[in-house]
Amino acid sequence: MRALVLDAYGLSPRGMDLPKPSPGKGQVRVRVRATSVNPIDWKQASGMFRPILGARFPGFVPGYDLAGEVDEVGPGVSGFTPGQRVHARLSGSAAGANAEYALAGVDALQQLPDSVDFAAGAGLPLAGMTALQGLRDVCGLPLTGATGRVLVVGASGGVGHYAVQLARHAGAHVSAVCSGRNAALVRRLGAQEVVDYTQADAFSGVAPFNAILDCVGVPVGEYLPRLLPGGCFASCLPGPSVFAHGLLNGLRGKKVRPVLLKGNAVDLGVLGGLASAGKLETVVDSRFPAGQLAAAWERSRTGRAVGKIIVEF
Repeated sequence: MRALVLDAYGLSPRGMDLPKPSPGKGQVRVRVRATSVNPIDWKQASGMFRPILGARFPGFVPGYDLAGEVDEVGPGVSGFTPGQRVHARLSGSAAGANAEYALAGVDALQQLPDSVDFAAGAGLPLAGMTALQGLRDVCGLPLTGATGRVLVVGASGGVGHYAVQLARHAGAHVSAVCSGRNAALVRRLGAQEVVDYTQADAFSGVAPFNAILDCVGVPVGEYLPRLLPGGCFASCLPGPSVFAHGLLNGLRGKKVRPVLLKGNAVDLGVLGGLASAGKLETVVDSRFPAGQLAAAWERSRTGRAVGKIIVEF
């Protein structure tokens, strides 16, 4: 099979022929049709996460999000058959999505609805589950019948554009922080109020919030005054200040919590169901052929992608 590999830390993967991986117990081999780029992919490849998320060289195949078709099932696998359309967020640090074939554990694998194309299926796992778990599990926002005001910071990005839709679908009043050039998009996705962070008085006249989902890593202290007592600030890119503020502000009635993704098939099924019903759209920023993975990473590194970056096999 053809795969994109790295033999050392860096951002220039090369094409290489590798043997097809054989599925073990509880695993499925997937014929990959599309993957999506997340910042963790190029950060791991560059060595930025070396202490906590290393890579095995030579022949490291990067990438975690994929969509494709079941090619072969391993021992003890039921519920999946060859030819079935699926998508997954691969677990562990071995990655492996950017290849013609990849192995996925059944605990992370979910059927892809027929109405959802491979690009959307590849875009949903990490970003969609992060948005879902951040709003539902960390901020306590129910999937339906929600009340209150939710602020999504970085609303036009990969995680943010899903969060806007999920919060609005839940019933919350949604405000979105993005640049003015993306205001029309986030309004179309469900934001009732847009805060243009490029303006000096961006939050002038904006009421405080019950929940803030930070998708880009903003300074916690700048946003806590915009949080109502008893509210929750959830960070998808938690640094030391998130944990420090979490201890301090817990005593002041405001929660500051990290969003730590727990990839699983159940949540992926929730997202797929919403997408199939036309209630969750994957906005595609750009598409790259597999041989241009380095260019796809470079697009992600600009921080200006709107929605998801897709790599197609």
